[in-house]
Amino acid sequence: MSKYCNCPVGAAISDIPLSDCPEDFGQIQKIIFQRVFSTGATKNQFPVVTGATGPTLLASWTPLLAAADGTKVVQSPYIQSPSNEVGAKREFGGGNATLGGIPLVIGREASTFTAMILQAPQDTIKALKEYSCEKVGVYLVDEFGRIGGLSPADNFLPIPIMSLFIGDKKFGNLEEADSNSIEFKLNPNWSDDFKIVVPEDFDALTELVTPA
Repeated sequence: MSKYCNCPVGAAISDIPLSDCPEDFGQIQKIIFQRVFSTGATKNQFPVVTGATGPTLLASWTPLLAAADGTKVVQSPYIQSPSNEVGAKREFGGGNATLGGIPLVIGREASTFTAMILQAPQDTIKALKEYSCEKVGVYLVDEFGRIGGLSPADNFLPIPIMSLFIGDKKFGNLEEADSNSIEFKLNPNWSDDFKIVVPEDFDALTELVTPA
């Protein structure tokens, strides 16, 4: 039995929620950064997915964009060539080490997200590099302006990331644009509580701008 499993098992296997609506998240075009914890052990989160305080309303984001404390959110420049490499299974055994030579699945590896930021002024990149010293999470914004985060129960939270890396400037010369790479890790099983929310009164690609 995998280390991820609960034991003992229940009286019956659990139900599988089924839906007639397929789920596809579009091309990720921007990233919203926020600390995982606003202060101490208090997590940053929207208290409900929908309603007066939910992330579907611009009024819920406005104070976070202007905040001067641990609740502050900041949106990245547009990113290009987004890609996520899903973590592979971790195995033990095989050969004479396990019954029948069949390896045991003992977990999952972390997933890796990579992208490029093109033609960015390097003061932008320098500021992004500082986030590697923070315990930050991300909300993902796709081409349709939808926002992806985590939603255990009725809350909506940023996705915790690890090992954030922002690369130095790569010159494009004659055939490419100048660029900087961005890369981070996502914990195993990170997407179990992934939730997509659709903004009601704003464009998440263009209107989540930190006030001047």
